[in-house]
Amino acid sequence: MLFRSNFALIGMEIQRRVRGGLKILCLSIMLTMVFLGCQKAMPELDPNKFVSTAPGKVYEVSKEGKPDSLPAEKLPGISDELRPSGHKLTLAQLVDVALRINPDTQEAWDRARSAAAQWGAVRGDYYPTIGGDVSGTAIGGSARGVYGQVGVSLSYLLLDFGGREASVESARQVLAAANWNHNQAIQDVLRSVPQAYYNYIGYKAQVRASEASLKEALTSLTSTEQRRKAGVSTIADVLQARSNADQVRLTLVANRGGVKVSRGELATAVGWPANIDFDVAVEPEELPLSRMEQNTRDLINLALRDRPALESARATVRQGKADLKKAESDLWPKLVATGNVEWTGISARMSGSRGFFEGMDIDSSDISYYGGLALQFPIFQGFSLRNKVRAARSDLEVARAALRAKEVEVISDVWNAYYNVRTAAQQVETVKTLLVSSKESYRVSLARYRAGAADIVELLNAQSLLVSARSQEVEARTDLFTYYAELVHAIGADLPSAPTGDLPGSELKGEEPPHGRK
Repeated sequence: MLFRSNFALIGMEIQRRVRGGLKILCLSIMLTMVFLGCQKAMPELDPNKFVSTAPGKVYEVSKEGKPDSLPAEKLPGISDELRPSGHKLTLAQLVDVALRINPDTQEAWDRARSAAAQWGAVRGDYYPTIGGDVSGTAIGGSARGVYGQVGVSLSYLLLDFGGREASVESARQVLAAANWNHNQAIQDVLRSVPQAYYNYIGYKAQVRASEASLKEALTSLTSTEQRRKAGVSTIADVLQARSNADQVRLTLVANRGGVKVSRGELATAVGWPANIDFDVAVEPEELPLSRMEQNTRDLINLALRDRPALESARATVRQGKADLKKAESDLWPKLVATGNVEWTGISARMSGSRGFFEGMDIDSSDISYYGGLALQFPIFQGFSLRNKVRAARSDLEVARAALRAKEVEVISDVWNAYYNVRTAAQQVETVKTLLVSSKESYRVSLARYRAGAADIVELLNAQSLLVSARSQEVEARTDLFTYYAELVHAIGADLPSAPTGDLPGSELKGEEPPHGRK
């Protein structure tokens, strides 16, 4: 009867505390609802308020719903150290700025940093895993006191048939690929900025050529008007000369627009907004074409050795091999060492009860520990392990095929860029002669026309040839610079000053590219 009375008293105490707890819980819920009611955004009650009311109606964002600009949305401008130059920036300055602020290189660099951290995280499997657990409980009511528990556990993988090593190697190859991709991003900037720079300069040169052509066209128009006033020419000659001048003026307008567009493209290549105010030096330096002594065989071998994108593809293949080894190791058992040390303690006093437990004190503690080895082996996991091996093997073949495709692409890039540079260089030399002869032809035709020895057709033909020669001269020089930048990018390194006879495959003869390189 005494135990039943004590248990009844304890039960009544529990009921009283539960009712008090329920009151506190209800009050908390009410306060929470009042707090949330003060907030405007409550999609849990009516989510349709936060979308458009009809399929064809635009959703209007409230002022409160518009987020602040993120740091990445703040576009960079021209730094203070570049402003004293009067915005007449050289190519070296533009490249230097691009390497510091271009978002593509920043993204590739951060990806490499993330891959390095992931590699470090995976290498944590080489170390034992140690965990701690601390818990405590306060006892109220007729029995008052505390109960505590402190434990430390250890687990260490001893053997998994190469799975841990394969995981670390896979992460290391991911880092290698990320680093090569970062290098490739830098190479891309070193190509895109010079190409945009040369295009911008090319359009400025086209404007100057069009202005010179317009001046000559107006001179021809003036000559026809003077001859008509003298009665030795007709209105048809004047109209033809005027049409020719208007055509040149139209080309000048288009070239001036091209200057604006190409300057915006250059700013974008650097990493600036397209509407930033800057200008560049007018003339680029001469290209070191004398250094292009290699034939395509040597340049292709150089690209196959140094092209960052190709090295990234090779790292991906090595990563696939490590992933396959990891998937195969999961089919085998794992040997794990485990251990645990735990302390428990209780300190309590029984009060408010009548009978045997009244006034009783409890004060006790204990330490327990164990250690052992565990052999974990898979029995059946729904055929997932075998399918993971098949998937890893297929992914490895995909990486190998991508590597072969990248090698073919690299060879094609070098081949095309090399002959584009050679062709452009020859065109530059040829167009110089064409420009000289066109100028002389126009000068003679204009003199003959003024003397009445030539008609308007001869004069306009000579003038058109001169306009075309000026435009072709600018285009040839622009192509030479842009193709040279493309060739450097295709190789993946600066052009060497001497033939690279020690490169792999240098024993091959002739102009044919190497095949079957592994």
